[in-house]
Amino acid sequence: MYDQAQSLRDLVKKKNEVRVISIASGKGGVGKSIISVNLAIALSRHGVRVLVVDADFGLANVDIMLGVTSKYDVSYVLRGEKTLSEIVQLGHESIRFISGGSGVNTLINMGEAELTKLASGIMKLDTPIDMIILDTGAGIGENVMQMILASSETIVVTTTEPTAILDAYALVKTIVKRDATHPLHVILNKCDNTKDALRTQEGFIEVVGRHLGKNINPLGLIMQEQNVTLSIKRQLPILISEPNGQTAREINGIARAVLHMPPDSRSGNMLSRIFSRLSGA
Repeated sequence: MYDQAQSLRDLVKKKNEVRVISIASGKGGVGKSIISVNLAIALSRHGVRVLVVDADFGLANVDIMLGVTSKYDVSYVLRGEKTLSEIVQLGHESIRFISGGSGVNTLINMGEAELTKLASGIMKLDTPIDMIILDTGAGIGENVMQMILASSETIVVTTTEPTAILDAYALVKTIVKRDATHPLHVILNKCDNTKDALRTQEGFIEVVGRHLGKNINPLGLIMQEQNVTLSIKRQLPILISEPNGQTAREINGIARAVLHMPPDSRSGNMLSRIFSRLSGA
């Protein structure tokens, strides 16, 4: 283990610092993957070289949202049949993405060794990358938590529904217990009313601060829009199908907010964090 760790650390030193943002949710159905894909497109339009990793392993859908049929996914990497570089695909606006695979049991039940192998593959990528977006699975499972804690910061996506808010709080509580210093942001999606959504967001941030002693940065609201549902059916991201629509403007605003946030000063090189987190080094 020492020799492996040392060789990986040597690899890390040769890489430029990359910012990694995990996008997570306490429950499914809140639009996490839609935000991951469209935020990546918005960031790419600002000149950011983005890689989206569909980290909802075994239940992935990023490729479907991009209208791409993935021939290879991370299961090929874990079996040693492909390298991570060989399964990177090109999407809209020059974003790159890696499929997490669908219906593959070995991916759903990945352990620490498999996650470490995946992290090693990320370190060895030759593609120039400025930012990695990890579209994690929903909930607080161990695989999800390891991907979240491997990132330099996390965006928690929720809706205004009480069950979604409670699950988002449970997610934040779990993250804070594991790493109280991990930077957190929040996006409220599928909002019906701006005033009510702002009230819900402020209440959520206040409760987290009071009970968990954690500050959360609000990144913005995304209102409910029928065109988003249509874009999913068409397998065309809303920033491509409706570039001047309300949702596109809101996501562009979130992208600008992300770009104006200083990278977490304590994180150092994110790839080093991934290895140390997943290997326990």
